[in-house]
Amino acid sequence: MIKKVINGIIIVLSIILIGFVIFFSIIPNIVLNVKVTIGGFVIPIFIIIITMIVEIKKSKEVQEKSKIRNFWLKALFIIYCLLLITILFLNNEYRMGGFQNIDTFSKEHFESSNLIPFATIIEYITGVISDDINTSIVIINFATNLLLFAPMGFFIPLLFKNKITNIKQFIILIIILSLFVEILQFITYRGSTDIDDIILNTIGAIIVYILMKTKLVKKILEKALDIAE
Repeated sequence: MIKKVINGIIIVLSIILIGFVIFFSIIPNIVLNVKVTIGGFVIPIFIIIITMIVEIKKSKEVQEKSKIRNFWLKALFIIYCLLLITILFLNNEYRMGGFQNIDTFSKEHFESSNLIPFATIIEYITGVISDDINTSIVIINFATNLLLFAPMGFFIPLLFKNKITNIKQFIILIIILSLFVEILQFITYRGSTDIDDIILNTIGAIIVYILMKTKLVKKILEKALDIAE
C-alpha cells in the first residue's frame, strides 16, 4: 500500500513538472530557459531511477523484480520521448533562432536544407580550422545531435529485445526514426532539415547500443537493476 502511494506521488510529481515545461513550451513568444526545460525532465528521471533501483533491491521475487523494472523503464522511455518532442518541436532555446522569418516551402526553406551527406559536418570542421565559426557552436551542435537519440541505444535493447534482435535492425530503426523527425521538421519548419543530423543521431545511438553489449555495462545493469544476460 505504501509503495503504491509513493509511486503515485512520483507519477503525479513527474506529470506536474513535465506538464509545466510542455505547457509553457507551446505558448507563442515564450521561450523557457534551457536549464528550466531540462530540469523539468531530469528531476523526474532521477527520482524514478532511484525509486526503481530501491524497489528492485527490496523485492525478493524474480518475477516481481521484472515487473517493477519494466514499469519504470517504460515510464522513463515515455519521459525521454516527451523530452525529444519538446527539444525538437516546441519552443526552447535550442530550437529557436533563425526559423521564424522564412515561409514554409519557400525558396529559402528548401535552400536551408542539406541533403548532401557530411556537407554540414565538413563545413563546421573547416569553419573551426579557419576560425570562421565559433568552436563552441560546433561542439554544441555535434554533441546535441549525438546525444538526442543516444538513449535509444539503452531503451531499445531493454524494452524491445524480442523485436530488435541485432545491431542491423537497430540501425535501420534509428535511421527511420531520425528520418521521420527530419521530414516533420521540414514540413513544420521547426528546425533545419539536414541529413548530417541523421548521421550524427545514428552514430550516437549506435555508440550506446554497443556499450550496452560490453561486460562492464552488463555488470553494472545486473547489480543496479538485476538484469541478467
